[in-house]
Amino acid sequence: AQNMDEYWQKLQADILDHDLETQCGTCVGVSEGTLRYEERGGILKVVRTDNPNPVPRAAYEGCPARFCNYPKLNEFVFHTQPQNQLSGVVKQAYVGHASNEGVRRSGASGGIMSATLLYLLETKKITGAVCLRLGKNVPYKAEPILARTPEDVLACAQSVYSVSPVNTILEKLEHEEGPLAYVGLPDQVAGIRKLQMIGHPSVKHIQYVLGPYMGTQMTFEAIRSFLRSHKIHSEEEILDLKYRAGEWPGYLQITLKNGQVLRAEKFYYNYLIPFFITQSSLQLVDFTNELTDISVGDAWSPTFEDMRGGFSVVLARSPKAVDLLKAMQAQGHLTLQNISLEEALDMHGHMLDFKKRGSFIRNGWRKVQPDYGYRPAHIPRS
Repeated sequence: AQNMDEYWQKLQADILDHDLETQCGTCVGVSEGTLRYEERGGILKVVRTDNPNPVPRAAYEGCPARFCNYPKLNEFVFHTQPQNQLSGVVKQAYVGHASNEGVRRSGASGGIMSATLLYLLETKKITGAVCLRLGKNVPYKAEPILARTPEDVLACAQSVYSVSPVNTILEKLEHEEGPLAYVGLPDQVAGIRKLQMIGHPSVKHIQYVLGPYMGTQMTFEAIRSFLRSHKIHSEEEILDLKYRAGEWPGYLQITLKNGQVLRAEKFYYNYLIPFFITQSSLQLVDFTNELTDISVGDAWSPTFEDMRGGFSVVLARSPKAVDLLKAMQAQGHLTLQNISLEEALDMHGHMLDFKKRGSFIRNGWRKVQPDYGYRPAHIPRS
């Protein structure tokens, strides 16, 4: 029996024992019921269920936490290597927003991803999209759903700034009707690409991969602490939670069951980050979601911030992504202007540094380090 569960042992020895697991959900999603998450001290941990079957190989092979070879994955996904290691492969960069004001306002910045999913559904290029929906069953919890209708897609608009393992949904995807789009964070997307690389059936229907930039993420303890500062002692008091409510760049807004509304500007809410930042956001080196077809971030630049309303920076990485965005622009679904990759990177200099040097420095302090297949040639001591 010892050897029967070799992949569970490998998962423990290589990843879990070193606190490298990033809560992306991949190993649980393809574990065929042998693994699950359990919350311990505000942190999600992978644990073995009492299912007698061995943990499948894919649960180990698909995990992006320890071994995530970007050069190999770039070759597999894009058949080429990036011109610029800060951004990954990029065919064209844009700044823009959804043309429909309703869609634009409901998104976290410019509504680009919502508009794209709506267009893909409408044109029958997909039959559904994997996205994260906040408050479906519990007001403050986000869970992955397969959005089949425009209403479903819009219910998933907005950012979720606490840990939500999207890839647990993989256990359901093999027998769903495709083609599908998929929205996830960089480590979740890497898990999908690793599974596609080994030809796993759970990801065979995924045709379009989209995702937001991800710099930092907080554990749910951040919300609990924010509530405590307002003398609220349980998250059960929450009726509604929005991480990016109101006019872009938005604010955290929590509506309580007693009708009270708590708010914090995004700028001030960000002060909680150092205290509740997740291990994975300190560890991961991919900021711009390099393995997507289309990745989207906030367009942080004085020009766009002064214009208000919500602007996104959009990176199209594959030829089909460029075609899709061009078609949407031509049909009036998106308002886009081409920008250079340099301009796109300038909007997020601090976060690129936090990842592309910072994560390598921080990982260097660990006993066991993730292997991304590349590293900075030189980081000066300063």
